[in-house]
Amino acid sequence: MFAAAALALTLASCDAPKEEDTATESSGFIGSYTTKDTQGNDMSVTLDEEGSATGTRAGDDLTGSWKAEGDTATVNWADGWVTKITKDGDSYSKTAYKDGKEEGSAVPAEKN
Repeated sequence: MFAAAALALTLASCDAPKEEDTATESSGFIGSYTTKDTQGNDMSVTLDEEGSATGTRAGDDLTGSWKAEGDTATVNWADGWVTKITKDGDSYSKTAYKDGKEEGSAVPAEKN
């Protein structure tokens, strides 16, 4: 019975993501991006390895946090907006959300 329980715990831990797996997944997004905001103005976004995000939009400085979710980095800005940067092959796109609703449409994002 103890052997069965130990085996079950061992198998369950195989399915759990390891901390380094999560770091590897998110490391593909670390860096700076240039894109456009919902009004078509220049916007920059920088994602660091600690999970912090900074940026500029229409002359305003932005701060927030981010995390990788599959092929998307989700940025939660301090002002309540959410930016999602999605990787598709070798390219990226950016979508913006306010109050849980998509604002505008996806626009290209260039990783610098």
